[in-house]
Amino acid sequence: QKCITVLRPGALQFVVDELLLGSVSQVARHKYGCRIIQRLVEFCPALQVHRLVERLVPEVGMLSRHPYGNYVVQNLFQHGTNEQRRHMVGGLAKEIRFLASDFCGCAVVTAALMYAPDADRQTLAKSLLREPGLLVFMACTRHGHTAVLQVLQLLVGAERKEANRRLQSEAGALSVSRYGRIIVDQLDASEAQLLSLASRGGA
Repeated sequence: QKCITVLRPGALQFVVDELLLGSVSQVARHKYGCRIIQRLVEFCPALQVHRLVERLVPEVGMLSRHPYGNYVVQNLFQHGTNEQRRHMVGGLAKEIRFLASDFCGCAVVTAALMYAPDADRQTLAKSLLREPGLLVFMACTRHGHTAVLQVLQLLVGAERKEANRRLQSEAGALSVSRYGRIIVDQLDASEAQLLSLASRGGA
């Protein structure tokens, strides 16, 4: 890892080539291998690691649920190209309920909601809304509550109101959870802001 951070990208081509000789997905699931891939993606030009990333994108669902692989996918959402992010969002959307209910997978969903292109972020937010009970479940989890906050920012109009309604209807259950209380506080703050705006408009 250290040499990746200090050497010029051109001097790191041998590392990329060596990884391409084997299973890149397997390296991404290794305790130390996952860190090597992350550093390469961070410090090398996108073109240099393109083939490396292309090997990982089709495996995004499986990697997202892995205790080490999920960090690689999160890293790709932060440092990959928009095209790569778009393809990864497509992979996540196909099994969104399974991933969002998984501890590691939910961290990846959160990263996607933060770093994917705007249109893809909204698509993912809508996918989460379509799954009955999923937002409420996520709101009570460590990574999930951050994802729910992102969803509330991304959705607009009737979909935003529906998301608020579902969460508010379970406010009692959410308040029992450390993370759920954060969501309840956010909903209360949003409602107070709307009331304030309405009162100003009527004044």
